[in-house]
Amino acid sequence: MARRNLLSALVLLIVFSSTLSYASAQAIESELPISEEFEQDDSEVVIVTVDSSNFRFSPDTVTLNEGDSVRFFWSGELLAHNAVERNGLFDSGDPARDVDYTYTFAIGENGTYEYVCEPHETAQMIGTIIVNPSPTNSTSNETGTNESGSGEENTAMAVGTGVISLLLFTPWFVGVIVFVGYISLHRDRFQLGMVLEVESEAIEEGDSSSDGDTLVDSYNARVTTLCALYVAQGIPWGFITIAFLTFLADKGVGAKELALVLTLGTLPWSFKFLWGPVIDRYQFRAMGRRRPWILLAQSGMIIALASMMFIPDPEGNITVVAWMFFVYNVFTSLQDVSTDALAIDILKPHEIEKVNSYMFASKTVGGMIGGAGLGLVIGTLGIKGTILLQIPILFVIMLVPLFMTERPGEKRFPWSEGEGTEFEEENESRDFKEILSKIKIAFSLRSTQLGIVLSIVMSLYAFIVPVLPLLFVRELGWSIEQFNATKGGIILVFIVLSYLVGGQLGKKFGGKSVIIYSALFTALTTALWGLSEPLWSNGVFMMAMWSITTFTWGLATINIYSLVMKVTWSEVGGTQFTAYMAMMNLSAIIGYQLTDSIASRFDYATIFLLAAAFQTLVVFGALFIDPDETRRALGDRSIDSI
Repeated sequence: MARRNLLSALVLLIVFSSTLSYASAQAIESELPISEEFEQDDSEVVIVTVDSSNFRFSPDTVTLNEGDSVRFFWSGELLAHNAVERNGLFDSGDPARDVDYTYTFAIGENGTYEYVCEPHETAQMIGTIIVNPSPTNSTSNETGTNESGSGEENTAMAVGTGVISLLLFTPWFVGVIVFVGYISLHRDRFQLGMVLEVESEAIEEGDSSSDGDTLVDSYNARVTTLCALYVAQGIPWGFITIAFLTFLADKGVGAKELALVLTLGTLPWSFKFLWGPVIDRYQFRAMGRRRPWILLAQSGMIIALASMMFIPDPEGNITVVAWMFFVYNVFTSLQDVSTDALAIDILKPHEIEKVNSYMFASKTVGGMIGGAGLGLVIGTLGIKGTILLQIPILFVIMLVPLFMTERPGEKRFPWSEGEGTEFEEENESRDFKEILSKIKIAFSLRSTQLGIVLSIVMSLYAFIVPVLPLLFVRELGWSIEQFNATKGGIILVFIVLSYLVGGQLGKKFGGKSVIIYSALFTALTTALWGLSEPLWSNGVFMMAMWSITTFTWGLATINIYSLVMKVTWSEVGGTQFTAYMAMMNLSAIIGYQLTDSIASRFDYATIFLLAAAFQTLVVFGALFIDPDETRRALGDRSIDSI
């Protein structure tokens, strides 16, 4: 009964939050008064640039009021452009690679205007400006500079100007704090102290020996192979989300286009669970259960990168490059699925949490290589040069699984002579029907279903990711090198540390405790970051806030990985665990798709507050998962390989 009442209270809290958000949005639309510290000038300037394809205005549709201005600004573009209103209201002049032209709409010039780039009108390089009548409640004589700078700086905002008052967020954050306080008083009921790995005293000495040359025999071989494969996954992640994204932001690409790049790079990971039944069904057991798939995936990654070298002008065809990265990440996601299945196959029970932290720390190291490393040279070498640098790195990493074998007697290469080891296939079914039947059993449990819910809400806050380079580079004046060195270096160091520390904290205080308390602390810190706009010009402050939120969110993240792995049934481990990871990536994609609607409407401070509210959802997603339910319901065999 108590749990039912708690669930009812939770539902009411979520409904209240939804109502609050809707009411806030309506308040913005109705032009309710906003807090003084966020007031803007009535005269606004909206900047229109040229996007990465060089054949589209960005944004291509803007809405203004009478008295506002539109500024057409681009510099160093590959092609020459201009902006000419069809009826001659404004004209930026002859097409040029460098343009800085502003037109102010006078009182009475409300309406809808269509303008074109004359050289590329046939390529549909057309924009629309909607001019509304001047608001009757405007205060035209007031000055609207905010505390971060002058009015001119405000007009260059890369996001919207709408504000949601902190008073509307306060009930939600207070409610979450009270809720966490309640469950802290009932730790045992919610299993907050449960360790997500086998107790050390139950482990026989020698279980993690390094005797032998195969992965099942050698602990060192297991760690080396799994970590190397995760480094390979981290390189494209770092390059796309850090180096490539910042490069585009500096070129004037807007939040909507940046979100599209992230979406294409992430999309294959959201459907990677489809690989699970395939790799469980089709196997070349002479070379191992998972190793052939890993080698195939890495070969595809290298071939996809090499194919990008044939794009004539990657800087002028960003969309094509983004789609090529989509193909590249299809193979990367295949490697990820195969590697996760391999980990479930070969790791011993007491190794999960520790090796899991090593693996994700290694992915972050790969992110440093792709983000900070390649980010330092992308401005000099260009996109093609930085892509080319990744090929030899991946080839070297490929040598690790190439010369490893999973079990004694397996072939290293198809043409090698095997030793005739029995693979115990009589105990394993690779029939699709039985695999799907086992998947259905695995997801019939309440905790495994809640694992999907947790995975989906985990990264909904990701709409803030494409906004950060706009804030740092275009608003605060950081250079590309500074931003890449911070996000791809210092911030990733904190991610590595959080993964290493998070595993140890999970062992000491319980994995669910770390998830809940870290998520709450991160949300409150993110909210504080958004409310401290006057301090944003201080680089030390910005790096400190970014580092703190990154570290505490990493503590929650690594324990979420361990939690969903704990409820995974090894009979279909390659599919079930992959489904959780895919839902996490789908969560990020949903967040990216929210970027345009949120960033175009609200200011930076409100975006931070919204992200903080979404981060608190992890508290509710993890709370009711029973980490031990899979073992109890499906028997000890469910954790034989985990």
